[in-house]
Amino acid sequence: MSPDEGLLIPEEKPRLRANLQIQPANLEGQKVLVFQDPERWSDEVIVLPAQLAPLVQYFDGSRTISEIQEQIMRQTQQLVPRDNIQALAGELDQHLLLDSERFRSYVAGVLKQWQESETRPALLAGTSYPADPAELRKFLDDFYVADSGPGMPGENKSGQLKAIVAPHIELTGNGAVYAHAYKKLMEESQAELFIILGTGHFPREDTLVFSEKNFETPLGVVETDREFIRGVRKRLKKRSRAGDFSHKREHSIELQVIFLQHLLAGKRNFKIVPVLVGSCATMLELGFSPEQDLQIQDYLSALRGQIQTDSRKIALIASADLAHLGPRYGDRETYTPIREEEIKTDDWRMLCCLEKCDPEAFFMEIARVKDARKICGIGPIYFTFKLVDPGRVEVLKWSAWYDANSRSAVSFCSMALY
Repeated sequence: MSPDEGLLIPEEKPRLRANLQIQPANLEGQKVLVFQDPERWSDEVIVLPAQLAPLVQYFDGSRTISEIQEQIMRQTQQLVPRDNIQALAGELDQHLLLDSERFRSYVAGVLKQWQESETRPALLAGTSYPADPAELRKFLDDFYVADSGPGMPGENKSGQLKAIVAPHIELTGNGAVYAHAYKKLMEESQAELFIILGTGHFPREDTLVFSEKNFETPLGVVETDREFIRGVRKRLKKRSRAGDFSHKREHSIELQVIFLQHLLAGKRNFKIVPVLVGSCATMLELGFSPEQDLQIQDYLSALRGQIQTDSRKIALIASADLAHLGPRYGDRETYTPIREEEIKTDDWRMLCCLEKCDPEAFFMEIARVKDARKICGIGPIYFTFKLVDPGRVEVLKWSAWYDANSRSAVSFCSMALY
């Protein structure tokens, strides 16, 4: 069922979906309500006049349209036509913002389609990067030769590189930081298998979510190593039957895949192991290391065991951003380029721990402030360092992106692990 099929009937009790983000805002001098869906069932940003807030507050699943009309009449002595309430509920439902039969049918259809597909289609093609293959290659080339870029990759000269950390932030304006990591990967790794540890931004099925689906982008299809993933699962003490639908909506692995395709297509056969890593929020809040978490240790042990028995050359990629600061991310303080040195200094307190090859100190530095700076990528970075156990680490490039509208900032970097 498509999201625009069906109608909410008057006898239904409209209920807004849980976890929706509803924020008051000013748009061209008008007060509005902005609806966003953090679970990404709806990618649209819905804007409604703020005067509708008294109606929306009753969309809690406890009243029918008629009962909402009666409640408003009792409280305000104003008669709001039932058709108006019905139309508002219908519009929200059309955009998948209500917990309704339409929404549940839509979700069931999307899940069924995902389960039957052998590939994970590109999510960002045509939006964050070009959908045309030739345009995409040029788009990526430009990151290497930009003023802040590292130059085009040369020939492979060693196999010493064990892993990289690369961002997953919006590519436009920020892609040169990715390029610094991938130039190193091209020149100093001979890997045939890339374990990509992506940041899980949305609700996930498990702490680590593997997907056996091949990844499709405008540059072709990259094969996922299903045998490797099944080998890891056999080694786990606690085996999960959870699905992998969270991969459909996440972008952090997809962005690494297009860089791999761009560099290695026609030069080296390779496969990937896509893994989404969940939040460490509870451990950060309580101040204890992931080393003390039995499930995380189970995953680390299973991955190490499978890596050790694999005869191929393997490299890891951590897809991770750093701090998220400002009103856009829930802070009262604002962040503009004038504060860049402060942001960088704060980042360096934790990056210094990684330069010393100490992921435990990195984690505890973030836990010390209860992740007040909202580091997006703690899990992928921690797992990568624990799995490859580097003897030397180099921070290649650091940068920050600024949202002028909300006066907010995101920091990110690229790193090489040897």
